[in-house]
Parts: sequence; C-alpha cells; structure tokens
Amino acid sequence: MLTAPLPIRVNIRKAVTRSARYAGALGAEQIPQFKDLLVPEAPTIDVVVEFGENDEGQQYAAVEMQGRVVLECQRCLKPVVCEVQGNSRLGIVPGDEQAKQLSAGLEPLIAIDEVDLWAVAEEELALALPVVAYHPDGECEPPKSDRRERSESEETGSTGQEAENPFSVLSSLLDSDGTKEK
Repeated sequence: MLTAPLPIRVNIRKAVTRSARYAGALGAEQIPQFKDLLVPEAPTIDVVVEFGENDEGQQYAAVEMQGRVVLECQRCLKPVVCEVQGNSRLGIVPGDEQAKQLSAGLEPLIAIDEVDLWAVAEEELALALPVVAYHPDGECEPPKSDRRERSESEETGSTGQEAENPFSVLSSLLDSDGTKEK
C-alpha cells in the first residue's frame, strides 16, 4: 500500500521525455466526486501513472489503480467492502481531431501542457467502481421491514395477488356511463 500522496499536476513534455513514473495514494479528500458515495471510513486508492511514447510517436499515460472502497450494499443497505482495480492506457492529445488518430488500445486524454493526475485518477476510479454493490450470497439479510412483510405473507399463504385490480376503476366508470354491454 502506497502512503505518499500522488502529485496533482504534471508537465506532460517533461514526464514523457523522462518516462516518468508517479505513484501515490488518494483518499476521500482528494476524490471529492466520490465523497457521498463512499462510507466515511473509506480507505485510500493506490494509483500509479507512467508516461511514455509508443512506437508510433504517440504520447501516453498508463494508469493503474487498486484499492478497497466501502459502498452501500443494495440488498441490506449496510456497508460492503469492494475491491477496485483498473488499468488503462491514455493517449495524450491536444484536441478531438488528434484523438481520432490514436492507435487501438489508447483512450484519449485531452491535455496540452499539464495533466491533472487527481482528475485522471478520479475518472478512472469512476470506471472501475462496480455498477451495483452486494455482499456475497448468504452474508447479508434484506432490511427488517422487507423481512417482516415476507414472513407475514408466508404465514398467511398469500402471494400478493389478491390486490385490487388496477382496471376496476375503468370498469366502474363504464358501468356508471351506461356504455357497458349487458
């Protein structure tokens, strides 16, 4: 686990020329977009960004991240720890036209002189988060109110199909209008 903070801004030309490698950790205060999504005790995310140039002369940033985040389980609404991993290669281009010329396997990162590593890591974390977070099967229970409704319906043997027909209102309107066939 990395403990040093990740630098915020990096000069692209210098980083590519030196084939620089930046490694650090980001906490909830550095990734504010996820502040509301993460439980307050959220751990840090380890991020490594390596700059370079491929055989075709295209500048790139290889981003690798891993860590553990705490999200809300969609089944029981309690915290669940999720492993997050992401790897991507970003082609550094100054605009949309150059982004169309990137080699296969490179996603565009539009930047001119400097790149904000925190913003890049934040975007990559958004892509790496699970769409829905759940505890493994058998490790969580539905909320108490849901369990109570299930147990009551199981005791009475009801399946919930005795509910009023939503079209009964239409039937009563037709009856009162006198247009219903007899």
